[in-house]
Amino acid sequence: MTVDRRASARKPLGRDAFVCCEDGKPIGACHLSDVSVTGARLALEPRVLANLPDQFILVLAKQAKVHRRCRVVWRGADAVGVRFSNRDGVRNRPLLAANSAASAARS
Repeated sequence: MTVDRRASARKPLGRDAFVCCEDGKPIGACHLSDVSVTGARLALEPRVLANLPDQFILVLAKQAKVHRRCRVVWRGADAVGVRFSNRDGVRNRPLLAANSAASAARS
């Protein structure tokens, strides 16, 4: 039996999102499977998962207005678990690449 060590309960969400490097360079699309106050589970295609760094920006809304800095806690074959990090400085980083890449992914 697996012990749940999460700090807060996860809620199913089922929403598409986008991941970027901390410098704003796009990595690819993902699916936000569930979320809590402290973290989330992201489903990723193998190509995106292979290029995912240990820390990145999760873009949650169109136009890159809602985003969270993340740190990978675990990696699976097609998903990762992330903890939301301190968000200080995220808004100061250029997310123009994420903005245009997210628009292209929706097309």
